[in-house]
This record gives sequence, C-alpha cells and structure tokens, in this order.
Amino acid sequence: MRFVLAAALLFTCSLALLAADEVSQAEKQEIAKWQGTWKAISMTHDGEETPKKKLEPIKLTVEGDNYHFQNGDFHERGTYRFYPEKDPKALDIVVGEGADKGKVYLVIYKVEGDELTICLESANEKRPTEFSGEAGTGCVLEVWRRQKH
Repeated sequence: MRFVLAAALLFTCSLALLAADEVSQAEKQEIAKWQGTWKAISMTHDGEETPKKKLEPIKLTVEGDNYHFQNGDFHERGTYRFYPEKDPKALDIVVGEGADKGKVYLVIYKVEGDELTICLESANEKRPTEFSGEAGTGCVLEVWRRQKH
C-alpha cells in the first residue's frame, strides 16, 4: 500500500514538473517574440490620440525579459513577467528604477510579426480584458513596430 501511495505521489509530482516546463517553454517563446528595438507608432489614451510628432522620440528596447523605455531624456528600465496562457495574453511590467521603482503595470498584449500591441488601464487597478483605448474605457492602447537593423 505504501508503495502504491509513493508511486502515485511520484507520478503526480512528475506531471506537475512537466506542466511547469511547458509553461516556461511558452514564456520563452513569448520572450523571443519581444526581442529587439521597437518604435511607438500609435498611442491612444481614453479616446485621445497622441500626435505623431510626440511619438518620434519614444523607443523600447527588449533584451531577454528586461526592458529599457526611452522618451527623449526620460529613461526607465525594468523587467517583464509573461503569462502567455491567459486569453488575451498578459504581462506584468515591473519598473526597476526611478520614482516608480517596484510599481507593477497590469497589461494585455499581442505580437503579430513585427507589430506589438499592448493595452493597460490608466488607473492600473485591474488588467484590461480587451484591446481598446476608446473614450470611457480608461485604457491606453499602444502599437509598436520592431525596428530593422
């Protein structure tokens, strides 16, 4: 009887490890999609479109699960935590420096080729459930394009 219980426990633990490995593989695949330098091509905040001129200096560089956001003289670094099993796919942006160090932004995202779309709620109280920056949503919708070198 003890042998059967021990075998069942070992089997259950093995399944849990396999499931964890699958999730980490999914995360690795998502991280790979984010690599490189991205330029902002549109940003809409609660119905207000950011003028193209203001988007020009905005750049995002991703290496591994680390990011470097730049907007003119403003720089911010931090890390990403991916949740690719969610629908839509989810991301936590963890600020690593500056006044917002430690702050976590709750984001949804999609990557389609060299185009990245993210959406977050301005108040950052909950994760959005759809991609919208329309008036009344309280959300920011950002579209980025990967830069070719």
